[in-house]
Amino acid sequence: MQTITYYLIIFIGYFTNLLPQKLRVNFGKIVGNILILLSNKRKNITYNNIKNVFPQKSEDEILRILKQSYQNLGITLVELLYLKKIKDSEIEDYFEIENFDIIEEKLKLGKGILFLSGHYGNWELFAFVAGYYIKKKFDKQFNVVVKPQRNKRLNEVLNHYRSKKGNKLISSRNAAPELIKILKYNDLVAIIADQKANKKFDIIIDFLGRKAVTYIAPAKLAIKYNVPIIVGYSERQENNKYKAVLKEIEFQDIINEPKAIELLTIRHSQALEEQIYKNPNQWAWQHNRWN
Repeated sequence: MQTITYYLIIFIGYFTNLLPQKLRVNFGKIVGNILILLSNKRKNITYNNIKNVFPQKSEDEILRILKQSYQNLGITLVELLYLKKIKDSEIEDYFEIENFDIIEEKLKLGKGILFLSGHYGNWELFAFVAGYYIKKKFDKQFNVVVKPQRNKRLNEVLNHYRSKKGNKLISSRNAAPELIKILKYNDLVAIIADQKANKKFDIIIDFLGRKAVTYIAPAKLAIKYNVPIIVGYSERQENNKYKAVLKEIEFQDIINEPKAIELLTIRHSQALEEQIYKNPNQWAWQHNRWN
């Protein structure tokens, strides 16, 4: 099955690279529609997640969010595969990052920067583009924490595309020691922090109105080493281009509180909540986030 999946992704990538942007997005929607059919279990998780967070929405509204969320996954996949041939001019035309100057401001502190985002919009493209600009403007490497794919051959291909502009990929498995070293060198780390965590090591907080086990590692790193936290989420616009607004999550007011890590975890999670409530269609509801 892994071999079939690998060659299927390679074929999708080959076809994707032949298409102009508008058709590429439409093709991504088709891929997303197919993904809906591949697993009833995953579709049911997605449906229940949306219904439980938005009990006031009609059945039609819930199904619309479900469909568009899957289409967003399809678009994310085909755009990730297009990174194989994307040009610098396309990157700069394709993706706008607002408030980018905050990076230079925080680098002056010499503490490194911790970027937090979620599976929203095209998170893959966001990491790729952010790394491109960081390398270009600050001559620094963007260190991105990634979860390894079970399919090793596919994992190698996707990581090759992700690192094409110089991003360094760090496995999420036992990443903490390496992240500490990176931050001590005043470098930049990106973490996707919205997946289900481990209740043995992490904490339970309210997320989208429901109790969810949530990673404490970002807050723990930030508070222990006084590292600035910046959040950003790539939102697809009506013209199918992207915009992300960078925002600092302040925590100096809680740094000496007994529950500082919990309070900061809640604070950065609320930033993602605001984005999801604003446009739920672009978040990946397929995760078994509240189990």
